Amino acid sequence: MPAKADLYRTAARMLGTIDKSGWILRYRYGDRRLLEDVVLPALDRDPAVESLLLVGCAWYTRHYPALLPRKQVMTMEIDPAKAAFGGDPHIVANMTDITEHIAPASLDAVICNGVLGWGLDEPDAVETAFAGAAVCLRPGGLFLLGWNDIPPRNDCPPDSIAALDGLEIADIPGLDTHSLVALERNQHCYQAYRKPEG
Repeated sequence: MPAKADLYRTAARMLGTIDKSGWILRYRYGDRRLLEDVVLPALDRDPAVESLLLVGCAWYTRHYPALLPRKQVMTMEIDPAKAAFGGDPHIVANMTDITEHIAPASLDAVICNGVLGWGLDEPDAVETAFAGAAVCLRPGGLFLLGWNDIPPRNDCPPDSIAALDGLEIADIPGLDTHSLVALERNQHCYQAYRKPEG
């Protein structure tokens, strides 16, 4: 793990230097571009959103907090070596333990993209993680899920997750739809939910 952490820290420093030059290396696929160019800017403009959590970190997510300059952004990633790509503050933890790190009803939005089916796989773990996210959301808070609807990544599809049953269907920020296939190649879907106000 120390070698991997050193490699990621070095990569983060190099990418940071490139970023400061004004040329941000980004993931080139449409699903990430939609998130970066439409969804995150819409969240940044939303006065109802003050604090949010981004779950899952990698080299191509390191600039996401900077896309939300008006917000209080924290990141969460289970792999401690990837902390170099996280924000400030950053939580090293499994999403199943979200309630151990974040107070109930303290977040306006949780974005969980590229986590379901990519480490968060077992139905019980998914239920625990998503139920915990709902606990951490304020009433009216947004839960945005990004997942791949292809085997083996779709073994636990959203319509089978009981923790989502307590949330209301919502529009994806910046778009007039609850659900969207953002990349045909891997059937990457975005789906949005809100915690009920009552």
